[in-house]
Amino acid sequence: MAKSMTNIKRMEIPKEVQVEKDVEEIKEALSENKHAILEGIKLLKSLDDADMLQAMYALTNHRKEAMGKLATELNKDQYSGVIENLTGFMFLLGDLDVDAIRNLSDRINRGMEETEKEPESKTGFIDLAKALKDPEINRSVTMLMQFLKGMGRE
Repeated sequence: MAKSMTNIKRMEIPKEVQVEKDVEEIKEALSENKHAILEGIKLLKSLDDADMLQAMYALTNHRKEAMGKLATELNKDQYSGVIENLTGFMFLLGDLDVDAIRNLSDRINRGMEETEKEPESKTGFIDLAKALKDPEINRSVTMLMQFLKGMGRE
């Protein structure tokens, strides 16, 4: 019978060959992710320009101390109301109709642009009655009345 193997030698790759493989792998990764890497460099530069890079570095190096101080601060009575209301606020944000708010915001912005214009003359009661015949004004007044009616409902 043949002798069993007791000593197994692994095939060792020379260090120079391993370094070449590693460098080639890094080059490929750089080439594949060029855009992301350049954007990351821009981000790091802007953080450095704003002196935030050192602060973030210090925060990560001392994260246990920082988290302890943050927890101590948040446990103070003055912040308890904020923390309790934060979850309710998040649920409120989830209930909002973003498209309707965007539409209303656009209308408010257009209205603000109109208010910046100088009026041609003083507005009297008869002018208000005449203005209601204008479809844009009538639509706005109707929308305002519907808003007030909806706001008054329980």
